[in-house]
Formats: sequence, structure tokens, C-alpha cells
Amino acid sequence: MTEKPIDEQYCFGCTCCGDCCSGDMEIHINLYDLYKMALRSGYSSTGELFSKKLIRLEQGQNGAWIPVINFKTKPFSFCPWLINDLGDDGVLRGFCSLHPYDKPLVCKMAPVGRIADLEAGREIFVLTPPTEHCPGMKVCEENRLSELKKELQPELDFELRFFAILEKMSGMPKEVYEELYRLDCTETFESLLKALENKYEAG
Repeated sequence: MTEKPIDEQYCFGCTCCGDCCSGDMEIHINLYDLYKMALRSGYSSTGELFSKKLIRLEQGQNGAWIPVINFKTKPFSFCPWLINDLGDDGVLRGFCSLHPYDKPLVCKMAPVGRIADLEAGREIFVLTPPTEHCPGMKVCEENRLSELKKELQPELDFELRFFAILEKMSGMPKEVYEELYRLDCTETFESLLKALENKYEAG
């Protein structure tokens, strides 16, 4: 799959095929994703997402441990928040039970991806098909990058701040990351994020 830089307009229309929510997909999520997903699930702590095996940690770029949605394996591999529904036309469609507000940022943005360079203070938005044969890429529905960014700006900012924390944590053991991802959902996310920024700035 190729990535193409987006200036403003791009064509895409989700067909709810569910392909990007199943199979061997790996959906990496950020701190705010964890927080809102835990709240939506009625949990008082993001730690419950891990204890219930909905989320796992995987080691990624620069050795950082990143939360990943733990797909169910039976009767096939699929996201635990995916709802499959057979329409009147006999076509199986996939719907996200976290839609529209609490789904991960990467899912909200698809097929738009973001490449952030914290050191240079710049970012590039690219068109990247969610799956190799995504039918939505053939739908000529006009979208505007500026509108997407405006809608998601708070979450985009949260994610950049999360990335900055990860940079400061470089080289730390997995146990430290496990602590990072345990958030008390009775507090506001902004207060939790500021506390983490202060902690790792000082550290």
C-alpha cells in the first residue's frame, strides 16, 4: 500500500465492509483513546482494558511500548468493538460500537494518516488505504483535510503531547509504560495528561 501526501481534498467513502476491523490488522492507540474507551465501557480505570485483555502492549518504534487493540480470535480475528450485521440485501456489514465519538483516533482519521516530526515541529498528512483492497478508496466522496483536522484538533493535540511523553521515556523498562497506561478515569484527561507531562519532564 502506498502513501500519498494530502494537501486538501481526497476521495473516500466508508462502505462498512469491516475489513480494517478484522484479520491481521494491528490498531495502535494513544493515551486519550485508552481513556475514552474505558469511559465508554463503564470502567473507572484504563487498567481494566488490559486486565480484561481488550488491550495489550507491543514494543514499537524506539523501543516504546504502545497499546494495541487485542483482536478476538473466534470465530475469526476481529476487533472486540466490531458489530457485524447482515443487511436486508444479504450483505454483511461491520459497525463500530464506539462510533462516533469514542473510537480510536486512527480509526476516525482513516484513510488519513499522520507523520509527525516533533523535533522539527511539523507534520504531514497522507492518504493510506486502511486495507490493501479497501472498497472505500473507490468511492468518489469528496473530503477535505482542513475539515477533518478542525473536527479532530483536540485529539490530534493530545496525541502529539502523548508522543512527546514517549520520547522522554526512551529506554525505560516495560513496567514504567504499564504504569503510564493506567489512568484514573474519575479525573479529567487534561489533568491526567498535565501530571504525566510534569512527571516525565522532571524525570
